[in-house]
Amino acid sequence: MNSNLIGDVVMYGADWCGDCRRAKAYFADQDINYTYVDLEANPDEVERVLERNDGVKRIPVIVFADDSHLVEPSDADLDLKVAELSPAPDGTRINDARTDAEGRGVEDTGTSGVSVIDNADANRFELMIDGELKSFATYSDRQGALVVPHVETLHRFRGNGHAEQLMDGVVENLRNTGRTIVPLCPYAARYLRDRPATHDLLAP
Repeated sequence: MNSNLIGDVVMYGADWCGDCRRAKAYFADQDINYTYVDLEANPDEVERVLERNDGVKRIPVIVFADDSHLVEPSDADLDLKVAELSPAPDGTRINDARTDAEGRGVEDTGTSGVSVIDNADANRFELMIDGELKSFATYSDRQGALVVPHVETLHRFRGNGHAEQLMDGVVENLRNTGRTIVPLCPYAARYLRDRPATHDLLAP
């Protein structure tokens, strides 16, 4: 398994945790690179675990490139997630752009009922699924370059890959409007860094 195919992986754990040791062994066996955050050595990172687990400290928490996460996963759970993140044989994604009735940019992610809207009044992109807000990315416009300081998935919808769907739509919007991006948000920066085909969208 080429770890680059599934993007960045971050595991929050502790050396005394048996499930953490098992997950490490899984990644080693599959030749998947990951960043390990030892919560004993980095207690400030515990807040990230609590946020992902609705206030419950359970480890390991493994966060993937699409902003989804698994808590205390079995090897079978990890197998499913790796398969989900691996690209299709042709490596393609489908994104068709259109414009809504109010003239705002709307990016169809290729899934029925899923769209990314440029809500200029609120200065944010919004991922809508069947009319319900799932994720958003705030921005400010700096002479045609969008400065994006924050990408967030609503808490109850986290772990479903919505941040990646949102960024897919943002990229399509930028291409269709001729704008560039300054990704201050770590997730947005990582998303773009891992996709060389988007590097031309980075503002100088």
